[in-house]
Amino acid sequence: MSSVLHLANTVDGCVIERDFTRYDRAYHDKVQRYNDHLGVMAAILRRFSEYSRTMLASQQLYIYAKWLARYTAYWPRLDDLVEKLESSFDETDQSYVARQSEIDGSWGWQYTEFHHKFDATIVRLHELASEKRAPRYPLHFLEPVSTIPKMQAYLESLLISDVAATGRNQRDELGSVLCCLAQLCFKPRLRNFARENVQGIGLDDAYIAAFTDFLDDIQNPETGYWGPWYSSDGDIHRFDDLSYTFHIVSYRKGNVRQWPHIIRTTLDRRDAEYPLGWLSRGQFNNHNNYDVAKLFRHGWPHMTPTEQDFASGQLDKMLNWCLKHSMRRDGSFVFDGQFYNSLESCHYFGVSFLDEVGYFRPRKRFWTAQTFPEAVKTQHRVISRLNEFCADNPSIIAAKWKAGTDLHLVATPSGVPETKTAMILDRRDMPRWPRFPASADTLAGSFKND
Repeated sequence: MSSVLHLANTVDGCVIERDFTRYDRAYHDKVQRYNDHLGVMAAILRRFSEYSRTMLASQQLYIYAKWLARYTAYWPRLDDLVEKLESSFDETDQSYVARQSEIDGSWGWQYTEFHHKFDATIVRLHELASEKRAPRYPLHFLEPVSTIPKMQAYLESLLISDVAATGRNQRDELGSVLCCLAQLCFKPRLRNFARENVQGIGLDDAYIAAFTDFLDDIQNPETGYWGPWYSSDGDIHRFDDLSYTFHIVSYRKGNVRQWPHIIRTTLDRRDAEYPLGWLSRGQFNNHNNYDVAKLFRHGWPHMTPTEQDFASGQLDKMLNWCLKHSMRRDGSFVFDGQFYNSLESCHYFGVSFLDEVGYFRPRKRFWTAQTFPEAVKTQHRVISRLNEFCADNPSIIAAKWKAGTDLHLVATPSGVPETKTAMILDRRDMPRWPRFPASADTLAGSFKND
């Protein structure tokens, strides 16, 4: 890795916004107009979702446009893409997006950026691995990371953003590629499947070791966190990022360095805004809460008793917020248009948080001895709402899988309390991966959809 002359402790969003303004003095006015217009497009997509119609091509175009608006100042490209997005709403058959491209081997039909193609493809590879079916075509699009030298060079090129010079914040690109590579390298079934069936990447032990070394090298030695770096005013700044850290810790099953620093940083940042901390506009968010809960689960053996007690209290607050503020009485979740790409992903992360803290499954309650007797009825309402969405949407299929068996519809054995039934059914083997078609709404393994 190239040498770094200076590392600031952190960099906040003000530095990034300032450098975007240096690139384009009218940046703030322009980005606000585009964000307002994309908000209208998002509402149209939500209406399609409410009618159980999954617009795969439109979803990819929306995600692409949202990325351009949030992470670049490339307005002509965004104009063209918004026009294409609007036209796509008239395209009734968008099923072709679920097929592999014979041109480059990806499932990212509406994407041109590598990280988007990779993110859309990794979900499909999980499905093929579960079905033990090889991709029909070689994955030529993986050329930028196909070998160790290429992978290292590509990741280094994404690590440091010079926003003022390029008009581009590479946070999302680096995060997505790291997540996809981490799944290929650290998920045993996917790794073995790729080694045997995927043409386009040399995924041997040396490749995995080189990727692991890269991750270890960019971990912040003071905080234990990972994140993008920025070049500004002659300095290189580290950015601690909750999403980066969650994904790396999660895919490595907690096998990371500097756990005392990670724990301290996570607890200390509880009142900070995402991506540095837990909050979104001063409030909890199910996506961030899910990330924090997963970090606590992996970090639990490394915590002191005092830290465990404090973390338990925080998880209890998160759960209370989820059930009383984020979830409606009918089991649906309140949509946050500034944080989710779709209504389906909003529900996925609500369910994911409840699953991670063991609300539905007693065996997962690593942090508490509470019983949650109302969980069975809550689970029934949640699953009923999930059943109203398009059954083929990957977010919904994954959410149903995490929600588990609808215990409210299972007859309680005579003389056995309802909570005991939940514990019995909780021990049933669950499928290791849900089957779903490729889609733009890839959240089972994608970088945060923010």
